[in-house]
Amino acid sequence: MRKQPQQKRSREMVRALVDATALCIQRHGLDDTTTARIAEQAGVSVGSLYQYFGDKSALIEALMDRLAEDIAGGLRRLPLMAVNDLNEMVHRSILFGFSVLRSRDGLYLELVRNWHRLPTHRMVDLLQQHFMELSRLYFLRHYRDYPIENLEVRVFIVTNSVLFTMVRHVSQGDLIGEQALARELTRMVAGYLAEPPETAAP
Repeated sequence: MRKQPQQKRSREMVRALVDATALCIQRHGLDDTTTARIAEQAGVSVGSLYQYFGDKSALIEALMDRLAEDIAGGLRRLPLMAVNDLNEMVHRSILFGFSVLRSRDGLYLELVRNWHRLPTHRMVDLLQQHFMELSRLYFLRHYRDYPIENLEVRVFIVTNSVLFTMVRHVSQGDLIGEQALARELTRMVAGYLAEPPETAAP
């Protein structure tokens, strides 16, 4: 972002531009989304847009940051801390992930189709941070049942593995049933996270 919004009006303009970016991608697809269309959708001039965002890529980065925060907020609202069974907690999280990818009137689907062309590392980094916070809270609360070690390493592996699998699944169509995939991902993730420290691989 070129200029950090300080005043309320500036923050509202930035929010409107990011919202307009999402709407344009939904309606026109990623390739046919332009800064001119985004500015028109937001009801501002292209010049005003360029005060805050240098180009379309910067707007997409801001959108993906917001989507990552929205996903993290949704995860925080799930009643996962009260779920004692690790399999159930993981399963709910994975089903939530699939529901997100199917939501927003095709926005996520269009982004997933173009995953390799987008600044996805920013989104993955943000999601990984949120998963790490959630995991720390969960395993602190359930330490007696799941005395996990190397949590940071395990969350890194789980986050990237699950996200990559979900993206591949959604972008390539339903070659595998979603419920079956969710079950197998749950077995893989819960089994790995619950692996006792003394039997963990060196």
